[in-house]
Amino acid sequence: PAQHFAGLAKAVLAREPSTQIALLGSPKDHAACAEVAAGLPDGTAVFNLAGATSLAEAIALIARAAAVVANDSGLLHIASALNRPVLALYGPTDPDHAPPFSDLAASISLRLDCSPCKQRECPLGHHDCMVKLTPDLAWQRLQPMLAAA
Repeated sequence: PAQHFAGLAKAVLAREPSTQIALLGSPKDHAACAEVAAGLPDGTAVFNLAGATSLAEAIALIARAAAVVANDSGLLHIASALNRPVLALYGPTDPDHAPPFSDLAASISLRLDCSPCKQRECPLGHHDCMVKLTPDLAWQRLQPMLAAA
């Protein structure tokens, strides 16, 4: 959920207030990224670039990123191919199917009984595979990567 990405960004900003947050995705991700940006404190250097970059521009931004946090998507795998520190978040998708392979990579999947269902809409209506993947859990995995990068 957007509020989870915002919560993780707040943890990153608490550690390093000068961090710049770039939100990438397709035009259909723009509203969700706007929700993430709205959940961050005023004055945060956050850039909602969803739908505003070409693929080449997104690749260039990822190549310069200190770390990338992404769901199971093409941009996740681009970050992995560019050997960026990557935290891969798997909700309804299978973390064993195409995990990131960069030198600094971690995957999080709650591996609930109902997952991976591989559905965009939760057939059970609760979205627990994503809702219960909390910002704190993601921060625990991301923090050592930032320290090592």
